[in-house]
Amino acid sequence: MSGNQKPGLDRGAVSVEVALLVPVLVLIMAMATAGWRVWWTSAQVQAAAEAAARAAAQSTGVKQAQSVVTQVVEADLRTVGVHCADSVIGQDVRAVALPAGVSGTVSVSVSCSVGLTDLLVPGLPGVITVRGDATEAIDVFRGKGR
Repeated sequence: MSGNQKPGLDRGAVSVEVALLVPVLVLIMAMATAGWRVWWTSAQVQAAAEAAARAAAQSTGVKQAQSVVTQVVEADLRTVGVHCADSVIGQDVRAVALPAGVSGTVSVSVSCSVGLTDLLVPGLPGVITVRGDATEAIDVFRGKGR
């Protein structure tokens, strides 16, 4: 307090500062949470696509590979707690039908819509879609020795 100020003139200054800072801090926390949620979900979707491609590459038939891709993606995302508002699993497993000893690749793409509406951040979209893609070489020795 300076010498020419009367006592009590700065009463309520802390309340005003808190009233101005708290909404800004809440907004910063919500934006950080949104960024983390999108990044984490993106990493998990990528990992699920990679696991599904590896599993499909070990399959011995196209129908089995298609089934394995769906099962692996759904199980992987469920295990880590990813809840997609909408998900799409794309796959190209035709190379599994090639005869044993012939090389080829299988591809899996997974997209997942991440909900952000519960964060209540103005200007933030309600849903952001993340995508993971993976390609794996098929096992040229699959089916041999079985």
